[in-house]
Amino acid sequence: MWLFVSVHVLCALFSTILATNPGFRLRITEDGLNYANQVAVDLVTKKVKTTKLPDENGDGKNLDIRNFQPPRSSITLASESDLQWKATNLALEIDGKFHYKYKKGIIRLSGGGSVNVKFSDISFSVGVNLGVDGSGKPTIKAGKCSCDSGPVKVKFRGGLAWIYNLFSGKVGKIIASQFQSKMCGIIQDLIDKNAQESLSTIKVEVQLGEFLTLDYRLLAAPTVTSEYIEADLKGEIFWKSDKSEAPFTPPAMATITDNKKMVYITLSEYIFNTMTYQAHKHNMLVFNLTSQNIKSKDDALNTTCTDICIGKLIPQIGKSFPNSKVELHMKSSKPPVTSITDGNLGVAAQGDIDLYARKPDKTLHHLFQIAGTGSIAVKLTINETVIHGSVEDMKIKLNVSKSSIGPVNEKALQFLVDSAIKTTITPMLNDLGTKGFPMPSTDNLKLNQFDFKLLQNTMLIETNLKYIPEPTKIKSTVLKFIPIAQFKSINNV
Repeated sequence: MWLFVSVHVLCALFSTILATNPGFRLRITEDGLNYANQVAVDLVTKKVKTTKLPDENGDGKNLDIRNFQPPRSSITLASESDLQWKATNLALEIDGKFHYKYKKGIIRLSGGGSVNVKFSDISFSVGVNLGVDGSGKPTIKAGKCSCDSGPVKVKFRGGLAWIYNLFSGKVGKIIASQFQSKMCGIIQDLIDKNAQESLSTIKVEVQLGEFLTLDYRLLAAPTVTSEYIEADLKGEIFWKSDKSEAPFTPPAMATITDNKKMVYITLSEYIFNTMTYQAHKHNMLVFNLTSQNIKSKDDALNTTCTDICIGKLIPQIGKSFPNSKVELHMKSSKPPVTSITDGNLGVAAQGDIDLYARKPDKTLHHLFQIAGTGSIAVKLTINETVIHGSVEDMKIKLNVSKSSIGPVNEKALQFLVDSAIKTTITPMLNDLGTKGFPMPSTDNLKLNQFDFKLLQNTMLIETNLKYIPEPTKIKSTVLKFIPIAQFKSINNV
């Protein structure tokens, strides 16, 4: 039952089975199980109160559960099954109608009345088995279930009720037996149908943008310990039409030492590096910086100006291509690499920048090519349930690799690029960063009081959960990866 609640996290939040380490890991602690238990009791209570008991041999009809006292319940880690769900001190009151007919010779009797059944100290225990199917989807199945109850009190009223009351003990046992059987059926249905049906709808591959997909199938059945349940997921991003593996493996993620929150989600830097690997491999990391991108009155990409521009910093450009605009055509030469260390997230990138002069007649003329090596320090912040990124520091080192206009003053060029970083590139990246990285959520399950930490090779998300029984229908954000849209926009510039 607990997985009926926690599965939605697998659907909020990110090699093959042979991978040494996962790219994504999910841990549910005892607090998470206890919360799932509370939700499970609420669901059972609601289910029981609307359950109709079957008529008894045509004599007992319209049996309704009048009062239901929720039990003291717990979900614990077990040995015979992965989990054991137990409940005690459940109380129940049932009202119904009875009817009797008697015919022998000339004697004919008929009538009816009402019946009230009270029984207390109901208890049940059910095993919960966790697994994984052949496609990497999680599975959940109810194990052995038992239900028991204390003394049953039955009271008939109306007609010849006094006769029925003589047999109230036997009738009470029949009704108690029916309810015990029904109770196990309710519990097992919640696990085998509700929870498993929810799990069966999970996609182990989700599309990210137009070209990329995220593989987050389970690598094995969840691991159960005395303190938590933990699941390792693939966590690799592929090209949609090319499922070839990245030429590197996931590093070991940092060990989680805290179990105070309900759920811990660890994302390896491997996820981000497989994304940038595929983006580079398929020529997505291409961007053209032109005057249209510069929101400044003084355009540094002019070849003719009265102040400071590239035409003055590199005189041969201004002389050979007056009244023109310079364009920077940038393309990655190696896949960018994301590195996460304690408290820090950085990106290292290498690329080639070709500078062109676009003359007033719209013709394009090559000027020179720059080999660039860049490093970016990223600052992460939280706004409600979205992680936002901003550039804290950005440096690009340049050297001219080939030139069509003769020797180029690299100091002047570095000054120009540093200015572009400050006035154009950094603000543009920060604007993209405001869209953020939304945490997994569904209509029913939301992350609550969440935080994150940057550890060695790892982004750790710590969160509690909030279950919403009857939410307003909204679009799910499970594993919605906003940054992919950025690649698409860059590629189309």
